[in-house]
Amino acid sequence: MSTPRTKRRLRTKQAILDAARAIIVEDGLPALSMRTLADRIDYSPAGLYEYFGGKEEIVAAVCDEGQHYLFEAMDQVDKSLAPADYLHGIGIAYIGFALEHPDYFLVMFTAAPPPDMAGATAEQVHAMMTSPGSAYGILITAIQRGIDAGVFHVRPGFGRDEMAYTAWSLVHGVAMLRTTALRHFPSDLAASDRQALLNFVRGLTTA
Repeated sequence: MSTPRTKRRLRTKQAILDAARAIIVEDGLPALSMRTLADRIDYSPAGLYEYFGGKEEIVAAVCDEGQHYLFEAMDQVDKSLAPADYLHGIGIAYIGFALEHPDYFLVMFTAAPPPDMAGATAEQVHAMMTSPGSAYGILITAIQRGIDAGVFHVRPGFGRDEMAYTAWSLVHGVAMLRTTALRHFPSDLAASDRQALLNFVRGLTTA
């Protein structure tokens, strides 16, 4: 059972992360500092170091939170769906996460430093990107399931990893446009999103 002190620490830690996310979205990563964070939550800059080692650690924690929520959104798609329907479903879930949590989405893909892959083998990179709790791992599993079922057709130079990369590029591009340049677009783009993903999935099923 959590003590009052533990609960206070958890609330303060979450307040720090929420404030950091807001500052990055509003003013960009350069605006984030321990001083601006402290001012935002009415806390002492020195006190923040009781929770995090510095700005970089805070940004990483915000991104980890966002990745967890993205994984949860995609993981809720019914796994009993047919491979093509399931792939379509997790793509829609990805876009839905971005629209519901644009602050997390933008921080995850604009403020987070890219993973250090220098010197890593292809196998090590794959293991890094498909670790437990990884949204990309869900995508890879969905693609492989379709291949194993004979639904998605591998072609020379276009296997599982290329399919996953193309699928990610499509849904991420849609999600980024919907959360930035087209955020206030006057028309409902949901039907277009669904059709774009449907067309892509149909392409994978064509021999």
